[in-house]
Amino acid sequence: MENDSKEKTFEEKTFEQSKKQYMRINTLLLVIHIFLSIPYILLSPDHMAIVNVFSILFYIIGYMFIKKSLNAIIIYTYLILLEILIHDVFCVLIFGWQCGFQLWLISLVATYIKDYITPGISQKVRNIISAVMILLGFLTFTALYLITKYVNLPVEDHPSESVTSFFMIMNSFITFLGIGAFTRIYTTQMEYRYSELHQQADFDQLTELGNRYYMNDVLTEKEKDSNSDSGYSVAMVDIDHFKMVNDNYGHHSGDIVLRDIADILSRNLPENIKPGRWGGEEFLLVADKDIAFNEFIEILENLRKIISSHEFILENNKKINCTISIGVAKYRSGLSIEEMIKVADNNLYKAKNTGRNQLISE
Repeated sequence: MENDSKEKTFEEKTFEQSKKQYMRINTLLLVIHIFLSIPYILLSPDHMAIVNVFSILFYIIGYMFIKKSLNAIIIYTYLILLEILIHDVFCVLIFGWQCGFQLWLISLVATYIKDYITPGISQKVRNIISAVMILLGFLTFTALYLITKYVNLPVEDHPSESVTSFFMIMNSFITFLGIGAFTRIYTTQMEYRYSELHQQADFDQLTELGNRYYMNDVLTEKEKDSNSDSGYSVAMVDIDHFKMVNDNYGHHSGDIVLRDIADILSRNLPENIKPGRWGGEEFLLVADKDIAFNEFIEILENLRKIISSHEFILENNKKINCTISIGVAKYRSGLSIEEMIKVADNNLYKAKNTGRNQLISE
């Protein structure tokens, strides 16, 4: 199952996240058709009420499609669009153009051009599908207009002026509701995609901490907010003898150590200290200017002790201990981000070369 998940495209993963949205769409359409039963029974010939019964049954059965595989949902989505098209054609031919059922085609076309209908295919194919569906919608719209205007259909009903007005208002509402609902669903999809892309761009997938790109943004904000009297502090944290962990126990065990240390950092740091994975086995901690430098040192020393006493449980319940070395730097007027990092890095180098498992500050 894990391998299958890794092989899925980004489009497929976002599509799966939207199953709840499709359940809402199905429920909305089912409710609309149940509501339509009332005017169909009261104001139209029997054959329109019968057509609507089949539509209601279609949406009830549709819940089983949504609960199945991704391919089943895609197929069902197209069946929904086909059902709406067929139902709409029947309505226009029976009630006439003046009742406004043809307006459904506008919201119907809007759903075809949304990317979430067709995940996992190229943009070129999507563009072709969109163009075909827009053309099909226009041709259907035009054909219905010409048929209702020039052909005397045997099944056509002739509703009164008040019924015609009712249907026009109702269909206008349904059309706006459809466009609004699908637009909201599409917006939700885009928000989810943005969130996922933001997560991938700014956060390390292994440790779930901010990555180097993200931490550079944090440093830039802290630099803008600093002055000669007060400023932020940084700490470079490196896992001692991490290469030996990878060499002796494997890279998967090294990943376990990295995740555990990231978890310790997240659980033991206050909100005004941002941790991030700087690269490899190095972590960067950035403290706000409202944290005194001595307080920052105490927090770091506490972290060092917690990590040194922590048992890292590897595969097959193998337990090891790891320590960290820390280099710290405090902002001074005129000191750039690069210079701050260099000071902290030099202090880290000193800590590594003078015994490890210790903290060196200015």
